Amino acid sequence: MNQQRPEGWDWRAEIGRHEGRAAHEALDDQISVFRFLFRLLTLPVRLPLYVGRVFMRRRLMIRFAHEMSRDRPISQDTAREVSLSWVKSHPDRYPLGEYDPRMRRLQDSFERILRRLK
Repeated sequence: MNQQRPEGWDWRAEIGRHEGRAAHEALDDQISVFRFLFRLLTLPVRLPLYVGRVFMRRRLMIRFAHEMSRDRPISQDTAREVSLSWVKSHPDRYPLGEYDPRMRRLQDSFERILRRLK
C-alpha cells in the first residue's frame, strides 16, 4: 500500500528523532550503571548509618511503649492504642494516620515489644 507522505515531510528529521531517542536510551543505561556503582561504593558509609537509625528508632519505640502501657494488661487493644499514639506523635512518617498501610505492621511490632516488656 502506497501511503502519501504529508507535504513538508522531511526524512532527515525523522532519522534525527530516531537517533535522538536512541541516544537518550543509551544515556539512561549509562546513568543506571553509574548510579549502581555509586551506591555500591558508598555502601560502607551508608549501611552503618542506616543500622544506627534502625536501632535508635527501636529504642525510642521500646521507651514509648513502656511509658504508654504502664499498669495495663497486654492485649491487641493496648498495642493498637500505643501504635495509634505513636502514629499521632509522628505524622511526618505516617501521613495517612491510622489508615496508613504500615499500621498493621507497626501494631504487630508494638505487640511484640509489649510482650517482651511484661
